[in-house]
Amino acid sequence: MSTIETFPGLVGFYTLTPEGQLGFYGQDKKFVLDAKLTKTFIDYNGHYLMAYLQNPAQGNFRLAIIHRTQEKRPWGFDTLMLEKHIVRRLYPVTGMTTDKDLTVFQKKNQEQSIFRGMELFLDYKDGSNPGMPVFCPVLYDRSATLDDYASILDRPIASADRETPVVEVLNLLAAIPMGRRDTAEITILKDKIYQGAVKKGMRKPSGFTLIDDIRGNTQTVGETAGNDHYDGVDKRAERKVTLDSGGAGGKGTANSLDVNVLIKNIATSLVGHPEPVDPMALKIFSKFRDLDHDKLEAIAVQSLIYKVPPGTQLLERGTSDSLNLYLLDGTVKLVAADGMEKFVEGGTATASNPISCLKPRMYTVSAFTRAAFLWIDDKLVDEIVRGKAALLHRDAAS
Repeated sequence: MSTIETFPGLVGFYTLTPEGQLGFYGQDKKFVLDAKLTKTFIDYNGHYLMAYLQNPAQGNFRLAIIHRTQEKRPWGFDTLMLEKHIVRRLYPVTGMTTDKDLTVFQKKNQEQSIFRGMELFLDYKDGSNPGMPVFCPVLYDRSATLDDYASILDRPIASADRETPVVEVLNLLAAIPMGRRDTAEITILKDKIYQGAVKKGMRKPSGFTLIDDIRGNTQTVGETAGNDHYDGVDKRAERKVTLDSGGAGGKGTANSLDVNVLIKNIATSLVGHPEPVDPMALKIFSKFRDLDHDKLEAIAVQSLIYKVPPGTQLLERGTSDSLNLYLLDGTVKLVAADGMEKFVEGGTATASNPISCLKPRMYTVSAFTRAAFLWIDDKLVDEIVRGKAALLHRDAAS
């Protein structure tokens, strides 16, 4: 059975064939050869596959596997599972860990939707060489089944694994030294992979919008209680909470309508697909510095990183909702009622606090450069902090 018959959702994803050809499957499930890219990379691809197939379990060739899970995930059944060394690279954590063990946070992020996983690869930058591409993910089918990947699964092999087909995600740049990757040919390859995978992934399931993402943060006290923050499942798309429950000003008020309109405008400007946030990254913000890892993780599970291009309006002066904007990267412009402007850059001391956090807001805020930010609801944070205080009180009493 071919790749596209097993995983029909992989239409448009770039594929490397056993003959070293590059192309993709069209809507008619027929393989479309990219003649120009194949001609450019055919010799390299041959040597690449020879080196990889000698020992597929070794080296940095393989990024992930794609397989169909027995139980449905938040994104469905078709799942991208990261190799452990890739998990550690994409989700670094502080503290001592062994080469074999992943932290709880890393384990939660080892499984991804296919689209989000592809975008993580394509957007990843190496801190020492930020201008150089690191990953060019292509699909490769060597007719393997899930029982061939015990080291990734980190669990006993089940009988069903022997019947579960797997498609691999390989890094086509793995055999090219980092310093030689800044070429026009590699740029073209990466752009085509991006167009085939990530743009497709920007189309969310029916009825799931940016507003649903943010509404997932505006939970009532009853909804945030229990183990919802710790079960490793992001249920934002399933929640039916309104912005009004998050303090947007009351149902039907001008304030709540302004917030909804603003969010809809941002939704049309998003760059790529929202990404999960590393709990430790929250420590750059003053409000979260004293929280322990469990509390940081509880907030991170409810949060996503959004990216927008320059000029996107993010906050409206005069609004009083309970959502706060935390700037991770880029520069935003704040404009007061009298027209006075000021700028805040991500990573600075000023950005350690939420942007324009006094309510009603005193500034209209827009992205001056491409910006990455979090939307986190005050009520969510307060509920988590209160939960911590109650726990400490209970421990002291005992």
